[in-house]
Amino acid sequence: MPNSIWRAETGYLFAYTENRDLIRRIKRYKKDWAITADYFRNGRLIGVQFKIPIEQRRAAERILETTTEKRA
Repeated sequence: MPNSIWRAETGYLFAYTENRDLIRRIKRYKKDWAITADYFRNGRLIGVQFKIPIEQRRAAERILETTTEKRA
């Protein structure tokens, strides 16, 4: 699954990625992006979901190389 960003809660975005290098980079440099879920398969990390302040939408779109989706 490619990287994705969506609006869910007032003032926040959620993002999902399976790219391990990207996960490491976000954990290192974006301390205010909270991890809301870790996804595992057979005991191995396969993806991470982040909660991002809406003010950082452009930075999130740039880092994840995608645009924000509107989900119902």
